[in-house]
Amino acid sequence: MTRRLFSSTIMILLLCGAGGFAQDRISPLSDFMYNRRDFPRYEEMKEEKDPQKLAALLIEFQQSRPINRLLPFILQDYQAAIVDLMNNQEWDKALAMAEAFQSALPTDKDVEDEEIPVGVEEFMEQLRDARLRMQQVFLNVYYLSGNWAKAAEIQRQLHSNSPTVQSAQLLADIYLKMENYDGYLGLANELMQEFPIDQPRGFDIASQVLDLHLQRGDIPAATQIYRNLMDVYSDRLPEGLTDAQWNPVRATAWMLLAQEPFASKDFQRALEMFENAVKAAPTNGDAWYYIGMIKWQLEGQTVAVEPFARSVVLAGASAASARQFLEQIHKAENEDSLDGLDEVLAKAKADLGI
Repeated sequence: MTRRLFSSTIMILLLCGAGGFAQDRISPLSDFMYNRRDFPRYEEMKEEKDPQKLAALLIEFQQSRPINRLLPFILQDYQAAIVDLMNNQEWDKALAMAEAFQSALPTDKDVEDEEIPVGVEEFMEQLRDARLRMQQVFLNVYYLSGNWAKAAEIQRQLHSNSPTVQSAQLLADIYLKMENYDGYLGLANELMQEFPIDQPRGFDIASQVLDLHLQRGDIPAATQIYRNLMDVYSDRLPEGLTDAQWNPVRATAWMLLAQEPFASKDFQRALEMFENAVKAAPTNGDAWYYIGMIKWQLEGQTVAVEPFARSVVLAGASAASARQFLEQIHKAENEDSLDGLDEVLAKAKADLGI
């Protein structure tokens, strides 16, 4: 009896392994699990044509066997159901589905604890891709639903993990939409290094940055953008714009750029810029005023009459000062009389076509 019992014990040990009576675990990434369990079930699920019902089957599959070789395909089909909800603007349901799938993904420790002998490196690559794709799903839902704060949070992380020009552009766009102007300007300044201002994308970025500087009253920063624009577009048009659209920008640019040489008494250089301003916008009364001031300084009072008269009839911010100087010059040249000044102003109107 003892010999027979001993022989039976040896047979059991041989069958079960010397490590114990439990059968060794089968790797979830093995061909056996793929061919006998996972793929047949996947084919069954794919027979369901309703996207939401299929999604319910897929999430159940993923939750019950988080480590599987079908992960890319499961996620692809599941994402299609989320997109279906997004198209219907069912944002809460789309988020709930995304959260469910994200929580069904295994952690690195889950994979490590399985002690998978073969295929783990390939699976980890698929898992990292799945995590990235889920982040992009969340980003799309938040972006399309207008939740800019959450969209920015995700895109900041994506950009930090893999900084590219495209990811910077998207983050800058989100910052602009959420009115985070400091964040936008920081990225826009980087993007302007990537996109030359003579290219449409670079021009668009520079124009947006310019608008923000003007809104914030940062005239020095705005002036620098205007300088960059005039270096390229002083005598040519940005793509898609007409002279009628671009000339007001030219005029404003030259007005600002002329302030520095005018203040430093580089009058000839300032005069060229103010003349560029009235060439772009002949009805810019302030530019005519400065032209009058400079010509008076450089060439004498008589040649200042015409630009001062034009400034007066255009009734801009400088019109009152222009009239004061115009009357002063007219009196000096007409025995302290203003007789004939109306004719000077009438001629200015005629010359301007107003």
